[in-house]
This record gives sequence, C-alpha cells and structure tokens, in this order.
Amino acid sequence: MMFREINIPTVLNSGSISDLTTQLTECEKENMRFVALKGSETVFCNGLDLAWAAGSMKGDDFEDMKNYAGFLKKLQQGNFISIALVKGTVSGGGMGIVCACDHVIAEETSTYSLPEGLLGLIPGMILPSLLNRLSSHRIKKMVLTGKKYSAATALEFGIIDELSGNLQKSLDEAIQTMRSCKPGAVRDIKEILYLSSSNKDELAVKGMHVLNQRLQEPEIKQRLKDLSDFI
Repeated sequence: MMFREINIPTVLNSGSISDLTTQLTECEKENMRFVALKGSETVFCNGLDLAWAAGSMKGDDFEDMKNYAGFLKKLQQGNFISIALVKGTVSGGGMGIVCACDHVIAEETSTYSLPEGLLGLIPGMILPSLLNRLSSHRIKKMVLTGKKYSAATALEFGIIDELSGNLQKSLDEAIQTMRSCKPGAVRDIKEILYLSSSNKDELAVKGMHVLNQRLQEPEIKQRLKDLSDFI
C-alpha cells in the first residue's frame, strides 16, 4: 500500500506554501494511494503568516495565492485519498486544508475558526475548499463571528468526520475501510463532485483577487502588523 505523510506548517507564507506544493507533487509522482496531512502537537495550521502579510508582501503575492489554491484543488481532485490528522488549532487558511481533505480525524481538544473578518479580510482563496464541507450559511456565520468552534461543533457542522483519542489507530482503521477503492474511482468521484455544484475555479480566482486587494490597503497592513507584533 502506497502511503505518505505531509507535514503541515504552523503558518502560511511564500516558503511554506512552496514546500506544501513540493510535498504533494512528490506524492502524485510516486502514485501514493493515501496522503496523511499532519500538523504539530498544538497547531494544525493557523493560516496566513501575519508578519509576512504585514511586511513582506509587495503586491506580487498573487502567485503564492495561486499556488496555495492549486494545492487545495489537488487535495480535492487528486488520484489519492487525503486524510487530515488534526490536533490543536485550525484557523483561517488552515481551514482550507482540513475542508479540502477526503477524511478528517481530530482530537476532541481541537478548535476551528475563520477570523478573517476580524481583520477586515475574507477567506478568499479557500472558499472552494470550505464549500466542500460547509454550507454557505455556516461559512458566513464563522466569518461574521470569528470565534473558535469546538471539535464537537465541527463534527456537527461536517468539518471533521470523527473524533479520536488515538489518531494513529483511527488513521489505520480509516485506511483499512477505504483501501479497496480503486485509484480510477477515487479520481473520478472527486473530480465530478468538485465540478458539480458551482464553478469553483472561478470562485477561487474571484476570492483571491478580493483578498489580494484588501491585503494591499494600508489600514489592513497596519492591522496585521499590530497583531503580529502583539503575538
């Protein structure tokens, strides 16, 4: 059985996005049947690197956004079964990874949030991934409140598939239940469902343009810098 683990970064910036893309490309080249995505013990992924957003972006970061959107699209359409193993916090862009996966196993202490609205932003480039698991109403509610939701609520919303006290054991069991599905069927069902509800590629581009424009506004950049300095 072909299996590989991808290390998820704590935050997303140009370097970590490039690394994610490289890791997933290698999985595709090696025809992996299963890809497990795993963060640290306390953080799965907190999304955008605020220091990078506040200081490093110079208006040419759209290519990084496209690369990240491409990474998320591959998770949703790829010829493999993606399984997220979630500990700790999932926030912002990290929600895109979780929601793009085919199966999500999480610890009961994990939390989930879309705080972009609190910064004057939107979860633009991850909208197609969010719609893979969430209704538009729930996405809107999470953005409007910006609050952290518990794992129990995330299970109710459909963000995660199962709660577990032993992620490795649950991963082994999940692989066992899905290993008989042939690669062609995996690819076809994922691709058809990706395209079924809306033009997600167009949605991703629109979302990225809106997010990119907002990130260049002085007020937004200062807000990000202040928060980054505080953290």
